[in-house]
Amino acid sequence: MSSAVTALRILVRLCGVILIILGIIFWTGHALGLIPVHMVVGLLLAVTIWVLAFLGARAHVGALYVTLVALWALVMVVFGAVHANMVPGPAHWMIQVVHLLIGIVALGLGDQLGTRLSRGAYLAQ
Repeated sequence: MSSAVTALRILVRLCGVILIILGIIFWTGHALGLIPVHMVVGLLLAVTIWVLAFLGARAHVGALYVTLVALWALVMVVFGAVHANMVPGPAHWMIQVVHLLIGIVALGLGDQLGTRLSRGAYLAQ
């Protein structure tokens, strides 16, 4: 399982880099045609986090933590899908900041869960 967890952690980080770069490009008003790519990579990130959560549940990392991680990935997907229509106009930047923060937290949770799995932290519980 350690090689699978390592691959998933790399995928979380790679998705994160791609998503942040694309987000910055969009925020500056460029390459808006790549928004579907951003959405697919975001969905790939969510699926990767859900796989880590499944592995975490099987490894008894902690039911509450695994549930939090899985639900946060769901929040990320739902918010990402609907945020474009929230608070249109000049105040939309606030929604964009929330979108960014939700994504950063998802990246952190996914990476932290992968770290716990790879270090075997679940064995001490």
